[in-house]
Amino acid sequence: MPAPKKPSPSSPATSRHGPAARATHVNPAVAARVRQLAAQAEHHRAIAEFRARRAADQQARIDALLLEAIAALASLLSNPGPPRQAT
Repeated sequence: MPAPKKPSPSSPATSRHGPAARATHVNPAVAARVRQLAAQAEHHRAIAEFRARRAADQQARIDALLLEAIAALASLLSNPGPPRQAT
């Protein structure tokens, strides 16, 4: 029976730079800073999403008020009241 082949030096099983190896060499302070920056980025994204949603809601309210004002003006102009008499 032939001897088992030795794994190649570039195979993931023998790599010293794989994901598991990288995780063991991360400085705890660096990892904490990465988590802090990720949380900050998520917070900024949530704020931007809130502001965009709020601006869209305000624009929808303004549009509704404008349509209501246009309808009121149109009804006034299409149904004139009794003619005014000069004094």
